[in-house]
Amino acid sequence: MVTVSKPLSDSANQPGNGPIAPEKERLSSLSVDLSRYPSVAERHNFEPIESLMNRDITRPVLLGFGDKILGRVPNPVMMTHIVTTRCNYSCSFCSFADTLNNKSDELSLEEIEKTYTTIGDRLNVIVYSGGETTIHKNLPEIIEAAYRLTPVKSVYIISNAWKPDLLFQITHQVMQRCPGLHLTWSLSIEGPKHVNNEIRYTKANTWDAWQNTIDSLEGLKAIRERYGYKELDVQLCTVCSPSSVSIMDEWYATVRDVLKPDKWNLNLMRRSVQMTHSDLPTFEARRANAQLEPFEQKYMEITERVRADVLAGKLKFLYHTENPEDGALKSAVDLISQEENRRTLTGEKLQICCQAGGFGAYIGSNGLVSGCEEFANNPADPKVFGSLRDTNYDFQALWRSEKASAYRKLVNKSSECYGCTLESQRNYPGILISFPTLVKAGLLARKIK
Repeated sequence: MVTVSKPLSDSANQPGNGPIAPEKERLSSLSVDLSRYPSVAERHNFEPIESLMNRDITRPVLLGFGDKILGRVPNPVMMTHIVTTRCNYSCSFCSFADTLNNKSDELSLEEIEKTYTTIGDRLNVIVYSGGETTIHKNLPEIIEAAYRLTPVKSVYIISNAWKPDLLFQITHQVMQRCPGLHLTWSLSIEGPKHVNNEIRYTKANTWDAWQNTIDSLEGLKAIRERYGYKELDVQLCTVCSPSSVSIMDEWYATVRDVLKPDKWNLNLMRRSVQMTHSDLPTFEARRANAQLEPFEQKYMEITERVRADVLAGKLKFLYHTENPEDGALKSAVDLISQEENRRTLTGEKLQICCQAGGFGAYIGSNGLVSGCEEFANNPADPKVFGSLRDTNYDFQALWRSEKASAYRKLVNKSSECYGCTLESQRNYPGILISFPTLVKAGLLARKIK
């Protein structure tokens, strides 16, 4: 491993370039100084992993349609993997409130590698979540294991961006070690600095969570250009909640016109099964009212505005993928997911059938396997297929067990399912296996500028 100080392309650092001046002014207005981070100006070189895996999503989707027609249990196409429950923030809206920082025996890298060898030949997307994912010291090696042992093409890392240079180091390693992998960072941010730093409590008044996130955003964009990481994306993720509803219009304009991430996710705050102590009423209680809650109404308004701005070319909403058409299709899927969540809020007939426990899988940090996080972590009725440690890390033994079969029958019918707006576990796997929705996504992708 050799340190090099000169990036492949460093035009962003050249003084006197006319087109660069406005960008420098924008960064200055955001108090961004990337010279503070060594990994933006230099990197370590890593040897790429040799792999002959077919990472095209067409095959698993087609095979999935076949399984659906024949009534067979498919191998998962998409998976959420909680790598740790440890977190250094304490956010008021966190849906993992009860289990966050619980003492648990996290799977080791060796245990995860054994699991990945048995996960099947169709896994195309992995969402790494937590806790704070980057606290896990082996996160890049876990991603490398997925790249070596599965046909994964797209990896999403959810992070609070607490340590920007750490994110940059992980990116350098993964992008070089895993050629052809599409890596997306989803960075949490809840609004302007004063709002964000109040909502995302860090136990230290001097800790500037907002600035860390903005620095991470700009640093990741910079190293993509400088080092030629063509399949790297950086998104901002905001939760629409009662605490942020009053600033949401202003914040959306800031994201669109000033921050300009590759994509902006607006998630809806939900009362998960892991929030036994929360001021937020349950979805059932909220629906007992004749009208939407203010934050729900704002979610409706902003997501409809996002769709209009994307189609008009006013909002950057496109993935950096090897094939531009694939990136547009991913963006279309995101818009359709938000559309489905709006239907959930208004009680309209849903168009996407949840595929949790079929085309979508869940692995907890301690090795528990289930269809989704809500099933796995319900304290009153945990619907867990089993523990990987009890099957010598044979994922298929749990995936095709009698218990898994029984719990699959409860998908869309259990109490946890009512009002569910889980994008990565409900909507996305359902979209991938719905032919009419895929056609709709393809048509919408053509309109995205």
